[in-house]
Amino acid sequence: MNWKKKLKEFYSKRKEFIKKYLNENIDFTSVYDKFIDEKRDNPIMIIGEAPGLNEVKLGEPFVGKAGENLNYLISLSGLDRKKDILITNAFPFRTYENNKNRTPKAKELKKGAELLKKEIDIVKPSLILLLGNSAIKAFSYVCPEVKNLKKCGFYNVCGLKVGVCFHPSPLAFNRKDIRCALEEFFKELGR
Repeated sequence: MNWKKKLKEFYSKRKEFIKKYLNENIDFTSVYDKFIDEKRDNPIMIIGEAPGLNEVKLGEPFVGKAGENLNYLISLSGLDRKKDILITNAFPFRTYENNKNRTPKAKELKKGAELLKKEIDIVKPSLILLLGNSAIKAFSYVCPEVKNLKKCGFYNVCGLKVGVCFHPSPLAFNRKDIRCALEEFFKELGR
């Protein structure tokens, strides 16, 4: 079975796995990169935090304002979001409180990391990009060495090529220092 078919099958089973352990304030609407069939083998994997309400409505990751910022950053790299990059999340489902998006809790990220590890094993990405603290924290359960990495750099850890930088959320992106760091990070990605 090819990796794209395995990945789709894996996505269809994530809900049952999480429901065994967690069930509080989680929207189990499936959110995943809709361009799986167009991906080249060993794509770059971008890991964000968790889907938000916009992502749940459209069933795709990074489609809100942070997604617009990410599209701009990807354009700086010269890569094609549909073909070169697979986008996923540290926790695969929307977490909320009082119907507002919330950052996934540590126990959610720890369970999400088990799924993330399986996803990485299926995709075999050429590079993993961790965008933001939730992605870094979840990935640290897969690869503890990532805790020691400084923001906005590329590293070889746990036998993987990993890039670490800020999340392109509107709040962060409006800070000039963070926006510049993200722009440089994505330009370096395309070199």
